[in-house]
Amino acid sequence: MDWTSWAERLETALGPEGDFPSFFAPDALFSDPVNAPTTDIAAIEEMTKASFPDWRQEITWVHGDDVGGVFEWIGKGTLGGTIPIEIHGCTVVDVDEVGRVTRWRDYFDLKEIDDQIAPPSPVAAD
Repeated sequence: MDWTSWAERLETALGPEGDFPSFFAPDALFSDPVNAPTTDIAAIEEMTKASFPDWRQEITWVHGDDVGGVFEWIGKGTLGGTIPIEIHGCTVVDVDEVGRVTRWRDYFDLKEIDDQIAPPSPVAAD
């Protein structure tokens, strides 16, 4: 499998005008730190677009073989269309014989988002 080409197509699919569900095999399983494992990929895409209407991801590194792969990414968007957010993560995927995802697991630190939307904490005076 050509993972570099796959990742380039996925970057487009993950953009605001992309077709993320087209990367998944029927009954594929998706999970991330926010969502329990689900086969409802369309609901995941809908929730993402509702939270980040301009969400996009840059895939910075990819590696895989014929049954699965892993990629690192930087995600950017505006939370609720107003607060700029950037998060860094890693995704592990299993794929079928034609490269469709059968299982997707996102890993990222939710604190990275919290740190960008929370007001700065007061600095203790010396």
